[in-house]
Amino acid sequence: MQPTNLQKDKLDLIEKIIHTEDQSTLDFLKNVLNDEPLEYQLSEDQKNIVRESAENYLSGKDKGKSWEEVKSKLLSKRNG
Repeated sequence: MQPTNLQKDKLDLIEKIIHTEDQSTLDFLKNVLNDEPLEYQLSEDQKNIVRESAENYLSGKDKGKSWEEVKSKLLSKRNG
């Protein structure tokens, strides 16, 4: 990466941080930038979502997606 692109990336990130209103995002960034081991905990709501998804998959209600389907969806989101 060229130095000018590096500086632009830094400024873009600073801009996003300035406008961030989500405390969990800011806490995450603080942990990453402090070079301390990240101890991430799921909230109870997140744990419930994971449990429900696992139950649906194991019971056959949700067949899941192939890697190609997931990859295609992620690439389409990334490309706008």
